[in-house]
Parts: sequence; structure tokens; C-alpha cells
Amino acid sequence: MATGRYDRSIAMKQQFTTWWDWLLSKDVISISRELHCVELPDGEVVRVTHTVDCMDTACPRPQMAVMNMMESMEKGDVLELITDNPSAIETVPALVLVLYSEHLATIHTDDGWSIYIRKGE
Repeated sequence: MATGRYDRSIAMKQQFTTWWDWLLSKDVISISRELHCVELPDGEVVRVTHTVDCMDTACPRPQMAVMNMMESMEKGDVLELITDNPSAIETVPALVLVLYSEHLATIHTDDGWSIYIRKGE
């Protein structure tokens, strides 16, 4: 006999085809492709092409959001990750190396952090 937990798992698998679909369904991540420019601490001005707002989300959502967004980006595009998750400011820059991309800066804001990443190869 199936337990309630098993039944929910089956229902989730039928409703969502990927982890990313489920993640986006949670209404906690906002994705924007509105272009804007940001001045980084080193004085470089970058044009942000993609923004992912992961405020009030726990791990691994910010990391998963970065991985999935990077797949759809072109080389040279800049991603802005907005988060208030303290572990994300440590894990995302390390993750960027695995994705053959460049961590441009992590900027502390009143609400959390903005992490800027340039897509590599």
C-alpha cells in the first residue's frame, strides 16, 4: 500500500517534467531579461542581460537557478543573482568556475547580495 508521501511524489512527477519546472512553479523565483547597467566595485560597468531574484529561497534554489539560466545564455551575457541566502554567496562563485564562467562581483545590499556572473564558453 502506498503512503501519502509516495502518492505526492508520483503526482509531482506527473505534473512537472523537470526540477526546473517545479522550481519555477513555487512563485519564489523571479526571472527578468530587462537590460540594465551596473557599476561593479572595480569601476567596470557591465550590462546585465538576465536577472534572477531568489530572495527568501533556501539552498539549492539559487544554485539551481544559476545553472539553469546559464544554459540559455549566450557567451558574454551577464547574469545578476539577487539573494539573501548567506550560503549562496559562497557556493555560487565556486559553481561559476565549474560552468566555465566568470564571477564578476558580489555586492552586499540592504536586503542581501547581488552576485554578477559573466557567461563563458
